[in-house]
This record gives sequence, C-alpha cells and structure tokens, in this order.
Amino acid sequence: MGMPISNPAGQGATWVPPTDVERALFEAKSRGDWDAYVSVLLGVDTFSYKPKDRVDSRKLVVNWLTEQGPEGKDCLVVRTRGELPPRRLDAVACEVNLPFPPEEWWGGELQGLLVNPGSPSGTYFPDAKRQRRHWKSLKKSVPKRGHDADQLLTRYTGPLHGPLAHGLACGGHLAVHNGVIWNEVGDVYTHYEGDVESLRESWGVTDRGGWQTQVTALLEGRNSPVEPEFLLQVRNDLARQYPGSHRDPSMWQQAAAGVLAQKGMGPPGIDAMMQLIARIARYEDRFRSDGILPPDGYVTSALGYDFGRAVNFARWGLSARFAEPFEVEQVVIKAGELTRQVYETWESFSAGYVLGRVLRFDEEAFGHMYDSALTPHRILTGDPGSPWRNIPFALDAPR
Repeated sequence: MGMPISNPAGQGATWVPPTDVERALFEAKSRGDWDAYVSVLLGVDTFSYKPKDRVDSRKLVVNWLTEQGPEGKDCLVVRTRGELPPRRLDAVACEVNLPFPPEEWWGGELQGLLVNPGSPSGTYFPDAKRQRRHWKSLKKSVPKRGHDADQLLTRYTGPLHGPLAHGLACGGHLAVHNGVIWNEVGDVYTHYEGDVESLRESWGVTDRGGWQTQVTALLEGRNSPVEPEFLLQVRNDLARQYPGSHRDPSMWQQAAAGVLAQKGMGPPGIDAMMQLIARIARYEDRFRSDGILPPDGYVTSALGYDFGRAVNFARWGLSARFAEPFEVEQVVIKAGELTRQVYETWESFSAGYVLGRVLRFDEEAFGHMYDSALTPHRILTGDPGSPWRNIPFALDAPR
C-alpha cells in the first residue's frame, strides 16, 4: 500500500498535471486504489538518477541515488517523465524497469520506494521491496509497449503556442514514434544512456563539437542527398511555368535531363537521375493512396526531413549534456522558421519529411522506415490534441 507524501503548501489546489500519466497517478492515489496506481507506473517510462561520472565511466555496477523518505530512511526513487526535476550537473536520469530487481536494493539496506517526491502525483511505498512479487503479477496485465508503440504525449505545462512550440511540433514525427513528449526541452529525450548511445552509434557524435557540426548540417539541409532536392525544384519551376505539368513524370524527366545536360552531366548520371524521378513518382503514388498527399498533391521539397530531425537531434544533444537548454531552444525555433520558409502547411511539411526519410532508408520496401513515418503522420494530422491541429503552420494565422 502506498502512503501519500505531504506536498508544498497550496500546491495541490493549483497543481496542473504535467501529462496524462501524472493525472492518472493522482486520480488513483485520490481513490486509494494502489493496484491501479502501480499499474500506471508499470506501463509508462520511469526514471531514477545515477552519478554521472560513474555512468560515463561505464562501471558495471552503478548504484541508484537515494532520497530520504517520510520515515527518515533512505529510499529508492522513481519519477515519471512529466515529473523529472531540473538537470543536475552530477547526476543523470536513467531508465528504470519496475519493479526493481533484488540486487538493486543495496542488499537489506533499502526497503522503501518514493514515487514523484514533491508532486501531488507522488507517493511512498514503505515496503516496496517486499511487494515486488505482487508488482510482477500486476505487470502481467499491463499492455506491453513495443518499439513501434507510437503515441502522442503532451506536456500541458510546456510550450503549447508560439515559435518554440511550432519548432518542437516540427519534430513531431520522431517524438511520436519514440513515445516521448513532443513539447519539451527537458533533461532527457529517451534517457541519458540511450541518448548518448544513439548519438555515438547512429551519428558518430561523442562530444559538443560533433553535435554542433551535425546540427548545423541539418539546419542547412546538408545531411540528406542533394539530388532529390534538385529534382524537386526542377519540377516546382516546371509547375509554375506550365500549371498541371506536375502530373506528368515524363515532362519532369525531360525538363530535368535538359538542365542536367546544360550543367555538363553525362548520360550515365542523367540516367540515374531519371530513375530517381521515377522512384519519387512511385512514392508519391503511395503517399496519395495512404493519405500523406491529397489526390493531386506532390512533394515540393524534402528538406523537411533534415529540419524535423534537427529538432530531435538538438534534444538528444541536450540529454547527452553536449548542449545547454537555451542553445537547443534556438535550434528548435530556427528549424521552425526554416520549415515555414519552405512549406505552407503541416501536411506539405509532413509529406516532405516522409519522402526525405524513405529516399534515404526505405529502398521502396514500404517497411519499417515508411511505417514509422506514416503512423506519426496520421496521429499528428488526426488527433484533436495534436500540435498540428492547434498551432497554425503560419504563426500569424488565426487558429
């Protein structure tokens, strides 16, 4: 059974649950339904803190940092994503797989568990170690979250309107796919160790300098291949001169071949570009079928893929301690500005993002790299609580 923790004076009356998770915890706590409370915890991301220097040195065993419970005894601590505190230089937020295994209770020294201390959603389980078997039985009934469990998570106390919120919404595809809060410039993206590993393994980034180099390339649209963007701009020019010509890939190929020949490209190179046009056209046919594009729509630019990733890459750098919050906010706002310069709607931006992604990684398999962008597109365009449904793409437009 949990034990309510006293909160700062007056906080309960004015408290706004940061996310739906903390709201559900608070409601279960208010009912005294501790099995429901624990079930919420077992089904969401939870975190605890470890000393940063020991995590960075990759020690095999790194003990969790403890806090003093209501009874004056040291306790293990877990926090939900919406209740992570401001960053500490000496400690990092690491993921927790509840219930804690026996070896993480410091032998017999620790018994109690604090959940979200200082928050109305928080509680104290004085005998959490002995309740482990019961928690494991509850966990069997909790739906398992897989890698592709896309979901829209909103911080109600975070930016919901304005340039920062708009920029964060440009990172919506990955935020939804990764199951993280979309509108947050917080201490972690997924969790410290995971974000450090992602930057190292997927981007070759291990320090601040590498982060700065990559984020600059993303904002300048230099991370993705240049050929698709060149061809899309040729079609844009053609569509302006000859309205309706975007429907005819052969006209696009003819126009592009002429421009490329003038630039001195030889037949093998031109042939490869013609194949790329045909590939883009096939993707656009699928986009129309799946609702990414309207029936007569076409992609005007694929730069959205770099801009959308810049938002998430900036947040990864913050989590890995390669950047400061104000720097990340500047990157996010800049990504939003660039997106508005290139696109006119959330839908056209999304189509550009998805095309950039699949041209880079999908090879017309219409597999994971396509589905992991299609599902977020549908959530972001369809969910009434989505930022794309509530933030005007042109910020000065009425809602």
